[in-house]
Amino acid sequence: MTEHLISRRQLRELDGRWELVAALEDVASGLPDTLWQMVEGQIERLSPREQAVLAVASVAGSEFSSALAATDGIDAHDAEELCLALVRRGRFLRAVGATDWPDGTIAGRYAFVHAFYRRVLYERVSAGHRVALHLRIGKRLERAYGRRAGELAGELAMHFDRGRDAERAVRYRRLAADAALRQHGYAEAADHAQRAIELLRALPESPERILEELALHTILGAAQIAAGWASPEVARTYARARELCARAGATPQLFPILNGLFGFYVTRAELAVAREIAEQLLAMASGTDDAALRLGACNAAGMVSFYEGDFAAALAHFEGGMQVYDPERHRPDRSPAFWGGHDAGVSCAVHAALALWILGYADRAEARMQDALAWARAISHPFTEAFVCHFGAAFHECRGEVEAVEELADAGMRHSTEHGFELFASLGALHRGWLLCARGDRQEGVAQIRAGVAAYRGTGAGLGMATFVAMLAQACLELERWEEGLEVVAAALAVAEHGGAHYWDAELRRLKGALTL
Repeated sequence: MTEHLISRRQLRELDGRWELVAALEDVASGLPDTLWQMVEGQIERLSPREQAVLAVASVAGSEFSSALAATDGIDAHDAEELCLALVRRGRFLRAVGATDWPDGTIAGRYAFVHAFYRRVLYERVSAGHRVALHLRIGKRLERAYGRRAGELAGELAMHFDRGRDAERAVRYRRLAADAALRQHGYAEAADHAQRAIELLRALPESPERILEELALHTILGAAQIAAGWASPEVARTYARARELCARAGATPQLFPILNGLFGFYVTRAELAVAREIAEQLLAMASGTDDAALRLGACNAAGMVSFYEGDFAAALAHFEGGMQVYDPERHRPDRSPAFWGGHDAGVSCAVHAALALWILGYADRAEARMQDALAWARAISHPFTEAFVCHFGAAFHECRGEVEAVEELADAGMRHSTEHGFELFASLGALHRGWLLCARGDRQEGVAQIRAGVAAYRGTGAGLGMATFVAMLAQACLELERWEEGLEVVAAALAVAEHGGAHYWDAELRRLKGALTL
């Protein structure tokens, strides 16, 4: 507003103070109706060359290199001088350093002082010219960075998307999604992957397109797992990826797809389907020396055996997996076999600890759980850390170790809250409920456990439900709510009979006996 009045000579500085030099009525009559019109007026008062440079800048981004003006036929030296002049006058731009591209280009780097200026300038560029500029800017940046173009994957994806080069846009969206996933940016990775999948529809059917879509669905599934492993979106993503594998005959790509599908079905406690997939993974791993495939297959087969209640067989699988496990090579953000999800070696150690505890080997169980915690902390992978904190808390609940449960439950909630891990966040209420019961506040503890069970079921998950119900039944026993306890135990045993998850039957039957007595 101040700039507008000064430009119309209706406001001036006099002896360090500002004053109007026109009647208020005249000032009001000359005001634009909207802020957009006011900015339009400021742009119109610029020279044609300044307007041309700013038009390219608005297409380039909120920050840009003056060297990009050459994509619209503007001399790079002239563009630099025009940008500097605008900075000195405090109009539209501010200097933010220098561009030093890998191809040797050095130029000033500038940013719009407000996003609204860029928006108005961008809308003034005609639709056809805008598409052409995006394409030329994308190609110039791609050429400047050469083999390092992946460093600008998100920016290049945007330019080629808006420049109607679908093939390049898909490629850079995939690279951007891949980079985001490695940095635990799950929502960003999913967004890039979904946009790329939409863009693929514009490309003709070909073997290359099938492989590209397969890679994108693999990344998308890995990103979706963090929000909720048992969600229908995860199932749809991996089912489509499996279909693409069948069409492409891409056997090596099939392992992470099957691994993701296994995670979906086992988390939902659909053990019959999970066992079929685990057997496929074992068959694939048996014909190769690939340690990652053997680790993943052992983890899957061991988990199915564990939750079915065959602890000796489960332990054999887990120990086989840990024999080939390399924490650095097999971490989920490095090994394509375990893209997304949690670390398979940590999973083997966690479940081996639980199996050893149930089989009566308390000291070995404790040592294995400490291995799992150490491995998870060493790789610094948030999803794995949330995973191991939950299972570690559950392990120490079995042993009645209140302080250890509290420490791990709190750490798990921090990771889950920070990164949006809904599945593990829902389990936090269960651990809080157990802690309240252990400290004598059983009424509030029961309420927390019920809330946790409801939240967990709300994610679509079902695995481990017998353990959580047993917590509730134990609290009912201590509160002398016999009938309620018997009801929840009966329901849990019925679910176990239906789904085949018999791993906690002994505890449920002990509780049934205690409640009946």
